[in-house]
Amino acid sequence: MRVITFKAEEELLLKLDLYAANKRTPRSEIIRDALRKYLEAAGGI
Repeated sequence: MRVITFKAEEELLLKLDLYAANKRTPRSEIIRDALRKYLEAAGGI
């Protein structure tokens, strides 16, 4: 797996961190899941 970097607003990052803590799931796993679902919905996969 490769490492990527991207910019996010502070508010979005805070929401992501809160969600990750509540789900006890790594932030990167949540981002991968969200990106996968986004691409599937857009017909990209």
